Amino acid sequence: MMWLSATACGSTVWAAAHSQYAAQPTPERPDGASIATTALRQWAGKPVRVLHLTP
Repeated sequence: MMWLSATACGSTVWAAAHSQYAAQPTPERPDGASIATTALRQWAGKPVRVLHLTP
């Protein structure tokens, strides 16, 4: 199986949508998950917790 990054596919839209969906609360993770990113502004106003990775 081959995995491609969002930039390799020429689109970042699906990656952000998938990350937001995957971070939503579930019965196993009632608080949801955090998204680790260097693009903090992209997640402004979204209902997810963000871990900012820029030094």
